[in-house]
Amino acid sequence: MKAKIVILTPVYNDWKNLSKLLAKINMIFKNKIKTNFDLVVVNDCSTESFNYKKLKFKNLNKITLISLFKNVGSQRALAIGIKFINKMYKKNYRTIIIDSDGQDNPKGILKMLKVSNLKPNNAIVVNRGQRKESLWFKIFYEVYNILVKLFTGKKLRFGNFSYLNSKDIKNISNDKDLWSAFPPIVSNNLKNISYITMDREKRFSGDSKMNFFGLFLHALRVFSALRSKIIISSVIYLFFAFFMFYKYEFFIIFYLILFCLFLLNLSNFIMTYSNKKNFLYNFKKAKIRRI
Repeated sequence: MKAKIVILTPVYNDWKNLSKLLAKINMIFKNKIKTNFDLVVVNDCSTESFNYKKLKFKNLNKITLISLFKNVGSQRALAIGIKFINKMYKKNYRTIIIDSDGQDNPKGILKMLKVSNLKPNNAIVVNRGQRKESLWFKIFYEVYNILVKLFTGKKLRFGNFSYLNSKDIKNISNDKDLWSAFPPIVSNNLKNISYITMDREKRFSGDSKMNFFGLFLHALRVFSALRSKIIISSVIYLFFAFFMFYKYEFFIIFYLILFCLFLLNLSNFIMTYSNKKNFLYNFKKAKIRRI
């Protein structure tokens, strides 16, 4: 029996882009994969209305719309969608997670399915190749990746675009830190991961909702999900800083490093403290509608 395929996407006012994306996905399923799929849309408290009948496509079996009572951001909307899929679907299914704005090329679905045929037990994530964002975004993104590598030893160059089996969904949905960010939870909880690389495309239309503050907050949430490794790294870096600066009377540099590491670890624990409560609260408050 073929595994059911579920497409999961978070949406905030990107309804026109979602329609374009689903048209492309439908053609891939119709002409290449030759099977149907289910769709789970997490409406992140959009302010724009939409006629959901426009989402009807030949190879689309059913649509489940999860409407959140407040805007929580795409990562947290995704967390609620993952928890819903784990609760509602049986074992024999696969989940494809994709952004709704068109930046994730749906042709990547075919690549992920090919890898899955060779390694059926593996989760598959898409590393981001060339990006089409502004220069400041690219610079900050590279700085963020360097810091993640320095503090955790991990490479987290992938985003939401991924292919997960039912066991993967179960594993990550039970982690309260999924409320913080998706990539580190995949990295922390899943042992068998395959990577493919694809360039990020331009949005179908409109401007990105990600600004500097949003990207900075996302980085902090990723760090909070990796807090255990960051604590260990912080102690090691403080040890070396002590012998490099404090013993040789460069007190200011040592105390500056100490202060920065203290703030980083403090923010990690503050963000972590209410994760489980907020995750469950927002999940229970969500309204589910089948279209």
